[in-house]
Amino acid sequence: MSRASAAVAGFTRVARIALRTPRAHRAVREFKAQGRQARTIGDFARAASAYEQALALSRPDPRLSIHCGHMRKEAGHYAEAEAHYLEALRYLPGDAELALQLGHFYKVSGRIAEAELQYRRATRLMPGWQVAENELAGLKAGGWRGFASAPADQPYGFSLAATPAVDAVPDFALEASKLAAVETVARLVPKLAPRLPEDLLHDHREHLDVRRLGRREVGFWGVRRTVRGVEAIRGFCISETPIVELQLLLNGLVIHRAPVSGGHVLKFERDPDRIRKYVFNSWFDFSGFEHGMHAIELRLRDIEDGTRSFHDHVVIAAPVLESEYPDSDTLVNVDPADPRSIEEQITTRPSVIRSAKRSLLPGGVRNVMVMRTDQLGDMVASIPALRRLRDLLPEAHIVGLLTGANAELARTLALFDEIIVIDFPDDPIERRRLMSLQAQEALRQRLAPYEFDVAIDLAQSNVSRDLLPLSGAKFIHGTGGEDWPWLQGDFLFSTPDRWNRMDMTPHSTKVLALVESLGALLKTEAPVIRRDDLSRALLDEFGIGAGRFAVLHAGARIAFSRWPHYGTLAQMLLDRTDLHVLMMTEDAAMRETLPAVLLTNPRFTLVTQRTTFDQFDALISFATVVVGNDSGPKHLASLRGTNVVTLFTARINWAEWGQENVGSIISRRVPCAGCAIFHDPEECGKDFTCIRDIRPQEVFDAVARYI
Repeated sequence: MSRASAAVAGFTRVARIALRTPRAHRAVREFKAQGRQARTIGDFARAASAYEQALALSRPDPRLSIHCGHMRKEAGHYAEAEAHYLEALRYLPGDAELALQLGHFYKVSGRIAEAELQYRRATRLMPGWQVAENELAGLKAGGWRGFASAPADQPYGFSLAATPAVDAVPDFALEASKLAAVETVARLVPKLAPRLPEDLLHDHREHLDVRRLGRREVGFWGVRRTVRGVEAIRGFCISETPIVELQLLLNGLVIHRAPVSGGHVLKFERDPDRIRKYVFNSWFDFSGFEHGMHAIELRLRDIEDGTRSFHDHVVIAAPVLESEYPDSDTLVNVDPADPRSIEEQITTRPSVIRSAKRSLLPGGVRNVMVMRTDQLGDMVASIPALRRLRDLLPEAHIVGLLTGANAELARTLALFDEIIVIDFPDDPIERRRLMSLQAQEALRQRLAPYEFDVAIDLAQSNVSRDLLPLSGAKFIHGTGGEDWPWLQGDFLFSTPDRWNRMDMTPHSTKVLALVESLGALLKTEAPVIRRDDLSRALLDEFGIGAGRFAVLHAGARIAFSRWPHYGTLAQMLLDRTDLHVLMMTEDAAMRETLPAVLLTNPRFTLVTQRTTFDQFDALISFATVVVGNDSGPKHLASLRGTNVVTLFTARINWAEWGQENVGSIISRRVPCAGCAIFHDPEECGKDFTCIRDIRPQEVFDAVARYI
């Protein structure tokens, strides 16, 4: 018996012996009345106290014990409530209603196994009782399935022999089969399994999706959406009413209007005639507006003059010159004095031809700033990484930006060429490290003469990352995340414990991995691997002969990334060089698009059938030059050391996915570069000008370098 049960029972027996008088009966009635009154106003603790006093003056009254249990349960006094319910159960072991109430009590108090036991007792005591059956169904709907072994009856201290036996787990065979199926699926990856076609369908809702409008930058106003010079305003609107116009408003003033394209049929829409997609991709020059924070609105107007809008605040900042970031295709400068439209200026400018062999810092690394602005233990954990950094950059001048907590240790390690100690205290009120604006400016001026090529923060937490921009380094590297969009090297590495999600890798290893990632970035190397077992005889069936030849690979898995002018380029190569030209495509219908003068030229071969891999490899390996889209063959050509000219869409960065080692990469500067369009080509809105407007003469000039 619990302490609560003993206390209730003991007090009750003493009171019943002492007070069995007519006055006691009147007191019982008064206490019950007080209990009802308190219950009515929701004072359950006072109601319970009144009922307990009435119970103390009464003969054993299980119904009154139940009332006491109810009130203690509502008051949240679960131990006292249970004592009263069990006192009632002693006298009413076969009462179905009491079993139900005990089930409610145990469910409310979070003791689900005992709740199930009591609900099942209720169904045994009153077969077919829907209320108890519903409660059991509710437990099952909530995910309860019982324990693997039957729970033991509670040690009530008395017998429930009058109660029929209770099965612990109903329909055990069925439940076991379900569990086996669940465990089997749990070992697989259900999300990879194909779905039924009807399961893919859904009802699209109207909404406006802005895919491009500046970028997040850090500045005076914090991390804000920022626009500079010519920007792409790109996205789409899903609407039941046709959309006809995009309006751009700055501080409530309409500054730009542009048409939209559409309506495109929505993929997986149940009723394609109900709702459609309308796309906008407008290029606009913000350089004529005052720098600073502005309210911006993108307003879409429909044919009924209804509108739907996107609102935000943007920072208008100074344009960035293309020459400052020559490898970025997103930066496009236009001439405000040119009477032509922005679009015409951009689409008529020449494409950009870059060497495939590239380096993150082509000027080398001379000065490096390493930050460890925290504690002694952090410096100790960084020693393997600092040693590795010295191995990677033996000629670099490495400056440590440290605090007084770890500077003395650092001087004993002989790993820094120079140490700068700063005051960067951990503020107990704001719970972060702080530095005044004056101190930041002084630090920035102190670091500026070093002209750092690289700055790296070794801290894995966010204690010091925001100091990195003060270095003025050309390349800033550190542990990344959404809070630091300005990081140029964003490295994330973790080995989380499966159960508590805390890291399992020693801190020193994580810091070492950060430095190793920097080393990999600075010394990118792609191998050239040629095959000695390939024979030129594999080319005999293609009619190439022993002479030089060019391979034009016109295919690509992503259809819209295919350059449309291969026929023109093939004719130019035939007219101006002695090369045999072999064009490859998986599209048999291309033959119908090529002129007869090309198809009948004996130095031209069109291959539309699938070759063996060895044949394909031989064509790539023995070619004088390969021209192709952004697809696998250009990477194979680079691997074999064959000069390759790649025609690159701006949907992804040429610097990331362009071939390495040899050849050239041709792309176009467009404000919407980096759109990452893949499955939904209709979202371009510019007819893929980034690949379509690469001119055949530009490609020929690039090819001519290798012949």
